[in-house]
Amino acid sequence: MSTPFDPFQETVAWVADTGFFIACGRQENNKYTALERFAAQNDLTFVIPQRVYEELGGAPDRSTPGQTPINSALDAGWVRVAAEPEYANSTVSRVMDDIRSYIARSSNRPEDQIEKADTALGAVAATLLDNSDVRYACVVTTDTDAGEGTVAALVANGFEDRIQFRDGFELINEIT
Repeated sequence: MSTPFDPFQETVAWVADTGFFIACGRQENNKYTALERFAAQNDLTFVIPQRVYEELGGAPDRSTPGQTPINSALDAGWVRVAAEPEYANSTVSRVMDDIRSYIARSSNRPEDQIEKADTALGAVAATLLDNSDVRYACVVTTDTDAGEGTVAALVANGFEDRIQFRDGFELINEIT
């Protein structure tokens, strides 16, 4: 198991999922405002996989006219979209396979029914840990199976003591 680290260090990437942002709601929502304030106070940027951005970008009719909450966060600079992971990288592909298997086992579902955005969290975290000055990754998701699976997969692939999972619902409750 991974040893905890301080998630507010400069060298920590915060990788977040769709459910986390959906749970915060619109820009006018106090949870969204609290998340934006949390990011500013801690000088952090949430990194989201391309797939998460695509999932979040399709709801402009439920948001501020012409602007989805995720685009507002991107414009404000407290969220950024990660580059597409190198799927040919054997570590990235192993991490994604391991996450898919973990979620399938823990949720009792066939592997082919696991959402690609869930495995993309691990792919982005692995890429950041492997190819940048990022020393640690904190994965924030409202899906416990995806969070625990990401940690297990990254630990199994050589990133022990460099990854942790934060439950998105718990984080939202802490900051609001």
